[in-house]
Order: sequence, then structure tokens, then C-alpha cells
Amino acid sequence: MKGRVLTALVLLICVPLTTFGLTLTEEAKDAKQIHLQVLRAFRLNNDPYVCLYMASVVKRLEPNAGVQFPVRLTVVESPTPNAFATMGGYAYVTTGLIEMADREEEVAGVLAHELGHLSRRHVAKTMEQEKPLTWATLAGMLLGTLGAMVPGAGALGPALMSSTMAAAQTVSLKFSRENEDEADRFGLVTTEASGYSGHGLSDFLKKIRATEAERSIPQYLLTHPYSDVRAAKIESRITLPQTTVNTDFFPYVVARLKILNKPFSPAIEDTWMGKHANNPKDPVSAYGVALVYTLKGDTAKAEEVIRGMDSPYRDLFLGEIFVRSQRFKEAVEVLASQTNPIASYFLASALEGSGDLLGAAETLKGLFPYKENLPIIYQRYGMVTGRLGYEGIGYEYLGRYYLEIGRPPAARTYLEKSIAKYGRNSEEGKEVQVLLDETKEKKPDGKDEKTKDEPQDRGNRSLRWY
Repeated sequence: MKGRVLTALVLLICVPLTTFGLTLTEEAKDAKQIHLQVLRAFRLNNDPYVCLYMASVVKRLEPNAGVQFPVRLTVVESPTPNAFATMGGYAYVTTGLIEMADREEEVAGVLAHELGHLSRRHVAKTMEQEKPLTWATLAGMLLGTLGAMVPGAGALGPALMSSTMAAAQTVSLKFSRENEDEADRFGLVTTEASGYSGHGLSDFLKKIRATEAERSIPQYLLTHPYSDVRAAKIESRITLPQTTVNTDFFPYVVARLKILNKPFSPAIEDTWMGKHANNPKDPVSAYGVALVYTLKGDTAKAEEVIRGMDSPYRDLFLGEIFVRSQRFKEAVEVLASQTNPIASYFLASALEGSGDLLGAAETLKGLFPYKENLPIIYQRYGMVTGRLGYEGIGYEYLGRYYLEIGRPPAARTYLEKSIAKYGRNSEEGKEVQVLLDETKEKKPDGKDEKTKDEPQDRGNRSLRWY
């Protein structure tokens, strides 16, 4: 089922929507609409380790990629190893791809390739050149392939797919080789300029090829052409044989996905206990065992293992264990000196748990640059500011959270509550009204329904952020 969902998205981004040249503003608008389709089709990953660390990889690549929009990376929950870019700066990677990688440079190479698509505006150019299909047709195709995952859509799949397959196949075959080769070339330049060896992408392509999985899928249904030829071309162009940036945190991210992102089982426990027994000094296997103990509820044993680790990230891991065991003051002590966003995320939880709600709110506000990668930051901020008594701010950021995850009805509910608390004619209320207008259609006369003003709750302006 998930493979068919990915196929739908492949077709969605390959089939153009207009015959007219796209301005950057139009591209951004259309990209957002496609992003909403992705959000509705998939479950997003909410692990701060995964989302925030992948964001840091993209931030390293982005300055060298030449993308004309801010890059927004979304981590999608799917065991299928895949990555894809649409347009307007939107890129996606599955948890299956991250988990399959042995080295950070492999994921960086794949992401740089996707940034190559964005930089060269491949999807936007396709939309400009090809015969159009309507948004309604594309949305129907997507819902049809989702089948039973979308209520009422199951019976539509075959008919909807048959009506759009031919057009999508033509576009994909016409552009894939040229576009993929260009994205590989630009991605390699980006990768090496960012300090990653170009061998990352070529090695990952070989790994995909070795599984033989892609040979069972028709070429026009693949997001990328067969891997063996591409890998050889990439290797012929490599100028940086060794990665020069620090990537030693990546194995811990992969360990989390292999342990926390699956139903816990005796097999998982045995695997990581065995790894640790075979190599007690390996910090990654020690971390995996600590996660296993945490899942079993034995945080004391998890703490013991972490304290015995020889790792620069030991305090981060200890802080998370302290938060999970509600030892909030101890968590604050070990996390307060950390400077990475993952530590800040858990520090906010520790501060909230210890009663320092204002400190928690300020810490979460410092994470707002990552809200697109980890939207739950907005949700937590809304909850904390609400507990502080700033209901207008709390409702506003809960509304912003639901906008970020593609749920306009829920966003509308909270934004309306926020405006009611701020006062419709207040500066804050007017700013939230702009957000609210994004969630609802205009009436036939072009006017919005008016609601009665309620007593204003202007809140603490320092806690708001734009």
C-alpha cells in the first residue's frame, strides 16, 4: 500500500498543471498545495533526533545548492527507502531511507540530489512545458491509489489510475534521464562543497541496486532511473574522496529509528543486547541498549549504561533519560549547557516539568527556526503559553501547528479562539486573522463572516514570534 502511495506522489510531481510559465510566486503557491497533499497522504516523523538532525544536514547543504527558495525538508514515515522533491523548496525523505544508510554522507548525497532538482526547477519547468491536467484529476489519482487508507476512495483506484497513467508515463520517460543526470551533477557539486564525499550517493545507489527491488518496478514508475549507470557516472566525477565534516552523530539517529520506530519485540532486544555484548566499548550499541532498557521501563539500567559510555553526547542522552523518568531538575542540570537544538527540545520539557514555564516557552521559541522540520514545536509552545495564562498566544500557536501539519479545520478552530482572546481589532488579532484567512474560503460576496469581539487578551508580546 505504501509503495502505491509513493507511486501516486511520483506521478503527482511529474505531471504538470499549467501551460503558462510559472513565476517564483506561482511556483511557491503551487508547491504549497502539493505539500498539503503529501501531508494528507503520509504520517510525519516527530522524533526530534531524526527531524532536527536531518534539518542540520540540509542547512549544511543549502548554502551550496543554489535553490531559489528556502529549503523545507519533511521526514515521512515509510519503510520504503525514497526521497523526492517537488518545487518551491519542498523536499521529502522517508525514515526507511535514513535507516538504510550506513553513513551520513549517503543521506547527504541523496538530499543534495533532490536539492539539485529544486535548484534546476525541474518540476516547475515541466509544468510550464507540458499539456495540463487539473488539480482535481491529480487529487483524484492520489486518493485512488491510497485505496482503503482514505475513506470512500478504495473503489476509485483502478479507474482513476488508468485515466492518468499514460500522460504521467510520457512525461516521466521524456524528462527523467536528463533531469536525473543534471540533478546528480549539481548534487555532487553541492555535496562536495558542503564537505561530504561524493561516494555517499554512488554507494547508496549501489546499495539500492543490490536489493534488486527497483528491477521489479516499471521504469516509468520509479522516481529515479536505474542506479548502476548513475553510480558509475557519479564516481567518474568525484573530486572529494573523503568526508571532511563531523558525522559521528548520525549512527545514533539510525539506532533510534531501528529501535523506537518499530513495535518493540524480543528480536530487537536480542539484537542490541548482542551488539553491546560483542563490543561493550562501542557507544552506539551502548546507546541502543539504553533505549531498549528505557522501552522496558528500566531507566535506572539505561542510566547506568549511558554513564559508562565514552561519547561527547552522553549528557544529551542522560538528559533525555532524566526527562523520561521525570527527574526534571537533574535533566535541566545536564542539558542547560548543551547548544544543539535536540538538547534544547528536551531542555524545554525539563523546564516545563520543573515548573519553569517561562523558561520552557523561551527555549521553545528559540527552536522556531526548526518548526517546519518539527511542527510539534509550535504545539508545545502553544500548550506552555496557555498554561502561563496567555490564552491568545496559546490558541494562536496551536492554530499555527495545525496549519503546519496540513489540518486547516483544526487550525481554524484555534485561530478563531485566538482572535476572540486578542480582540478582533487588536494588532495581534489582525495578524492572526491573516492566518485564519488561509484556512477558509471567501463567501460569494467576497466578505468573511464577522464575529463578535470579546474582551482582549493581548498577552505578553515578547512571547510572540514571526
